Amino acid sequence: MALTSALNMTLNGMMTTELKTTLSSQNIANADKEGYTRKSLNSRYITTNIGSVPVSGVIVGARDSFLVSAVTKDITQYSYNVAISDSLDYYNTQLGSTEGSYTLSSYIDDMYASLKFLATSPETAANKSEVVNVAANLANSLRDLSSDIQGQRMIAEGQINSSINNVNSILDRIHSLNGKISSMGGSDAGLADYQDQRDVELQNLAKEMDIQYFYTSDNMLQVYTRAGSSLLLSEPHYLSYSTTNVIHSTTLYPADFSPILLDGTDITTQLSGGKLGANINLRDNIFVGEQQKLDELARVLKTEVNTILNTGASIPGRSLMEGSLQALTPATGFTATGSIRAAVVDQNGVVVNFADINLAAMTTINDVTTALSAIPGLTATLNADGELSLSVVPTTNGIVINPLNSSVTSSTGESFSQYFGLNDLFYGPNAETIKVSDYLISRPDYLSTGTLDPIATLAIGDQGVARGDGSVADAVANLLTSTLSFSAAGNFAAQSNSLLAYSQAFMSDAATQASIAQGEADTSYLVYSTSYNLMTSVSGVNVDEETAKMLLLQNQYEASAQVIATIQEMLDALINAMR
Repeated sequence: MALTSALNMTLNGMMTTELKTTLSSQNIANADKEGYTRKSLNSRYITTNIGSVPVSGVIVGARDSFLVSAVTKDITQYSYNVAISDSLDYYNTQLGSTEGSYTLSSYIDDMYASLKFLATSPETAANKSEVVNVAANLANSLRDLSSDIQGQRMIAEGQINSSINNVNSILDRIHSLNGKISSMGGSDAGLADYQDQRDVELQNLAKEMDIQYFYTSDNMLQVYTRAGSSLLLSEPHYLSYSTTNVIHSTTLYPADFSPILLDGTDITTQLSGGKLGANINLRDNIFVGEQQKLDELARVLKTEVNTILNTGASIPGRSLMEGSLQALTPATGFTATGSIRAAVVDQNGVVVNFADINLAAMTTINDVTTALSAIPGLTATLNADGELSLSVVPTTNGIVINPLNSSVTSSTGESFSQYFGLNDLFYGPNAETIKVSDYLISRPDYLSTGTLDPIATLAIGDQGVARGDGSVADAVANLLTSTLSFSAAGNFAAQSNSLLAYSQAFMSDAATQASIAQGEADTSYLVYSTSYNLMTSVSGVNVDEETAKMLLLQNQYEASAQVIATIQEMLDALINAMR
């Protein structure tokens, strides 16, 4: 009986050794498989009078739940930082450097130089054409940069949609693995592999968004958002979203983007980690701030340049002068102080007719057009767009205005010409739409360079606008390097700066943001790689160790076989003795 017991125990030991050998072989074969944890046999022993003997065991993975939790948290931050860094790096590349030839600052430099040259020779049409061309390049650059910003927001929008689809798919896969793990009960057949796969999916989910999770008493994984909303309980709770296909600078959350819904609740502002949180931040904050800074640059450029140009006059004067202020009607209210001087001049700037008009008594736009139309040869009306339209006959003559001390108090105190936008170089409400006025694109020689003479003794036949007067052109050039007031925009505080310096600061800040984002991505990668390497060192496969273990198990198996052979010989001897 003792020999039989010894034989059974030895056979159990051989089968256990065989299973351990199989597990070591499996570990070596799957050493490079993502998420695979080292499998081992958790044996159960019984104690007999001849020692402890294995009788059964459960296959387990070398999984450390605390390290899995650390890796899950670290990969969320790393994914977030990489998404921010990649986007800002591309954006910074699109901007170029402050020393580049085709950048905002270079175009402002070019405009300054061309205006200074024009101021010395204002009678030369080619000089005016050069100023208009450079201004058009500057406006194009602002629009192009605005388009780049909105393009980055559009990319982020696409990535948001992609992340949401990934989240829903991962929730499905985790739910399926939960079911497989649950259905296996306490069985070890494949259970550890399913747990490995579930851990991999959990990390994939953490790449997409910031989550928290825990395991139930029956080993089911439940997942929540960082704010505590349910993503996976007994069933998945899916995110829903409708993508926006066109994004402009005025497209903002929440008014113009669909909400990210979870069980009917908008959780967009709760999502702050992973790829999803990063792209929401890029779309709704980072690049919105970049657009705001660009819009502020465009606003100050347009306002300040137009303010000076609207004090001036051109030679030749325009036979048709139309303002940029739209939607006026004869009944539109108009209150102002001061006076203006409006004149009809010939092609050489000689006064044909003129009038000094007191604005104080006017109450409507009709009063304005009536007063202007009283000048012989000049007609003032409103065109189809509701813009002030001034025309002269014959069309060989032109219209010039000196706004003098006028201040339109029904608006924000602009001069008469500035209020109506009669001599604007730039138009458009923001950087996305800013352009050079059409009348200057078709006729650059209409650019204001001098002024209508304000002298009190001016008479018909006098030189109203001097051909060599470049004072307005010089004033605009000086403006570009003068200290101006900028409102707070994006991450820029309100400041006093020149247009050139502001444009350089805009570009430099983008480079700084990209550099900081890259540094944060590099740091978070080091943190993530450290925790990941620690996890794999604890739970991963060391091929050398497994190979050595297989050699040891082989020796154990051979020893067990030798024991069985010895027992067999003893049994044979016993049987022969009994015969």
